[in-house]
Amino acid sequence: MSRSVGATELLRDFLPEWTTLLFVALSHPGKLTLLVPVLGVFYLQDVGRTLRAGVSDGRPLCSDRTAYVLAVALGGLAFVVLVKGAFALPRTDPSLHAVSSSEHGFPSGHVMAAVSTWGALALWTTPSTRARRLLAAVTVVVVVSFARLALGIHYLVDVPVSVVLAVAYLGGIAWLARGDPWRAFLVAIAIAVLAVLVDAASTRALLSLVGTVGAVVGWRTLEASPIRRRLRARFGEESATPMASRPRE
Repeated sequence: MSRSVGATELLRDFLPEWTTLLFVALSHPGKLTLLVPVLGVFYLQDVGRTLRAGVSDGRPLCSDRTAYVLAVALGGLAFVVLVKGAFALPRTDPSLHAVSSSEHGFPSGHVMAAVSTWGALALWTTPSTRARRLLAAVTVVVVVSFARLALGIHYLVDVPVSVVLAVAYLGGIAWLARGDPWRAFLVAIAIAVLAVLVDAASTRALLSLVGTVGAVVGWRTLEASPIRRRLRARFGEESATPMASRPRE
């Protein structure tokens, strides 16, 4: 059964060719090459904030909140691979494609990744207000969704279904993990393992599993007492040295 309702075809007929680069750029907030570095910076900022604060050695470098958001976001990326491998439905007709793309088009990986990653950041971080964070996340998702349609590689129905699946994932992991980063990482790893089992030939599935397990290992390694003490001694004390303690000239 075709998923086409004519919307993608209409967009491709209406939009001029010069808009292709624009929509490629607008789809990047749902692309792994942007999302993974964003999550890395998010983690390092939290660690750096702790080191600059010069707090006692007993406090973890990375807060549970930050670790939880990372786990949820990485689990969401693994969920994308799992669902795309499970459905394995084709994309639109190649004649509509403005850019090259992978074989499977349902659901939209970019849209799901945008919802799960920016949604996690909106729901469980603290800058500004939750309403503003959610508005920003919704705006990003809408832009990415339209961009993927404009590039001709998804049917209209792919977008709302992708949003529903990603929102269901966020609700499900929130219920299972209850704000506990360890539980969230266990759920994320379980999803990544299922993705490998469903689509063992997919490099993305293997990368998802390795990346999620690697994130847990890196998180706990950095929190080991010897490493934490070294980092505090190297970065924390220097940033915490008060100006008044410096010798006067």
